[in-house]
Amino acid sequence: MRAARRRSILLRTPSRIGACTLPVIAHSNTAAALDAVDAQASSSNTITAATMGRTRPTIGNKQQRAKIWAREKTQKREEKDKRKEQRRKKRSRQHDLLRDGGELGEGLEPALQPRTLENTREEEPTRVLEGDAEILRDEADDEFAAHEYREGFSGEPHPDFVPPKVLVTTRPRPSKELFRFVADLISVVPNAFFYPRRHFSVQDICRKGSEQNFSHVIVLSERAKKCNGLILSKLPHGPTAFFKVSNVQVSDSVPGAGRRTEHQPEILLNNFTTRLGRRVGRMLSSLFYSKPAFQGRQCVTFHNQRDYIFVRHHRYIFEERPVDKRKRKVIARLQELGPRFTLRLRWLQDGTFDTKFGAYEWLHRRKQMDVSRRKFHL
Repeated sequence: MRAARRRSILLRTPSRIGACTLPVIAHSNTAAALDAVDAQASSSNTITAATMGRTRPTIGNKQQRAKIWAREKTQKREEKDKRKEQRRKKRSRQHDLLRDGGELGEGLEPALQPRTLENTREEEPTRVLEGDAEILRDEADDEFAAHEYREGFSGEPHPDFVPPKVLVTTRPRPSKELFRFVADLISVVPNAFFYPRRHFSVQDICRKGSEQNFSHVIVLSERAKKCNGLILSKLPHGPTAFFKVSNVQVSDSVPGAGRRTEHQPEILLNNFTTRLGRRVGRMLSSLFYSKPAFQGRQCVTFHNQRDYIFVRHHRYIFEERPVDKRKRKVIARLQELGPRFTLRLRWLQDGTFDTKFGAYEWLHRRKQMDVSRRKFHL
């Protein structure tokens, strides 16, 4: 009885479908009448953009709903592309005005910068300002000052200049994958020599390296045939740093990698802004000869971002292209040479490697130091 009463009420009540009114119909031809109403609603193409979202769910025909949805989606995409093109023209206009006259002009505002962890980082008390006289005096007399190239009056290297000499070794019984990374590391760092670890401890290696006039010692460790640690010690009096190594990719696996030449590379240090960061950056740069051969166009980059140091090896190439609206005659591009890997500082120790009695300059304590995502130490 309830179902029959509900059906009779439905047949007596007019319904709105789109812009159509459902007439009162008999029970015998209900399906035919509904098909006619759907056809009338689907044949109507007078739906505007303002009422598109409101009327789309009331259309009974599935194909017509899909067409209207596709038309609405296309219209939104065109409007978005139009706004994007307007922003591009505005930024180009701002760039031209700043380059020519130094002022934006009327009706133009400086481009908004997105909020990132880098530009919202917490203030670091040990942050170093550019050209700080005290910092420059300290760096002129630290452990790495002897490896900075200086010329005497005759144009020859200064008598106090000491070219770096690096000893590279691994953990006992290294895997073949670690040997591949060692080969790439020796090809990047000039004047580097590999010696097998055998049964010697790290302290013995540092002592033997000092006797053989080595300036640095690099000890690589691995786990599951992947390099996961790097000890870098400055001889003979330190300091010593331990880095966690990740994302190692040797030169053979880098897409389109070039081949390195014997030219001394340039060194680029990015975003080492604190006292600790500058000390770590100088320690890494002291591995290389500080007078690069610019004709080789090779550069090794240590890019610090959120306390992760990304190491890359590139060659920049100049090419001539035909003059066009968007292309200059001479362009520069980068060719990666490899390897690529990532470092993260775990501790910095005063003196050579000594985990029992050594004094730590800095030690990463995760529970105390990693309480904020916007706190960086390098």
